[in-house]
Amino acid sequence: MQQLDTEYMLQEWGVWLRVQSGVPHYVSPSLALMRDNVQIARGADPCITDELALLIDSKVCRLFARYEEAGIALWNYYRHQGMSYRRLGLLMTKVLGKPITHVRAQELVMVGAAWVDSAVCHYEEVA
Repeated sequence: MQQLDTEYMLQEWGVWLRVQSGVPHYVSPSLALMRDNVQIARGADPCITDELALLIDSKVCRLFARYEEAGIALWNYYRHQGMSYRRLGLLMTKVLGKPITHVRAQELVMVGAAWVDSAVCHYEEVA
């Protein structure tokens, strides 16, 4: 596996989430024809393979299972491009029902990114 910066991988994973890339479970033939033959304005294409995006996705899911606050913070921060830590804190306050400051939101994103980095490094060593 090529060594990539975790921050870059998380950003591209966020793009991958936004454009709903990946292998769908089922696509109707009509939808495939419309999707492939109609020019649709959408955001940038992710610069990440589906395999790597699914790996990052699985690591974020495991983070959520172990440390829910960090998982929520990381997912929302990279899913919504350009989200400020202040806005993330307000969103998390609504979701969790307890006050989360922008400083705490930033800490949770950094902790989550470090956890994903560690998990991906461990995966690379095992693979």
